[in-house]
Amino acid sequence: MVGIVVLSHGQFAGEAVKSAAMLVGHGERLASEGVLEGDTPETFYTRVHQIIEQVDDGSGVIALVDLFGGTPNNTVYQLKREKNVRIITGFNLPMLIYAITERTETTTQAELVEALMRVGASEIKEFGKA
Repeated sequence: MVGIVVLSHGQFAGEAVKSAAMLVGHGERLASEGVLEGDTPETFYTRVHQIIEQVDDGSGVIALVDLFGGTPNNTVYQLKREKNVRIITGFNLPMLIYAITERTETTTQAELVEALMRVGASEIKEFGKA
């Protein structure tokens, strides 16, 4: 099963995973990590490397990151050289819920990336527009 790693500045990633779990339960092969004040690039890199190894069963990993060009994005981008990781920036809760509820043992990394991109964009709406 494709692994999911949620990465952010601060506690955002971990809290997003907790919120998704409240709604749909805990996902398999799912982990989160945030870069914290006082972290060095090396310490964050080490933690991200470890969690990618934990969630990857050989099917690859998708990293959902909060912000393009930030430390979480740049860190996981460095890991692409040695790990089968695809990166999606600007994740939202609907994307995470989809990853938890719709991912199966046969879902490929490419299929899941395409679906998550579609879901993420489709769930951004203006509500109550006159």
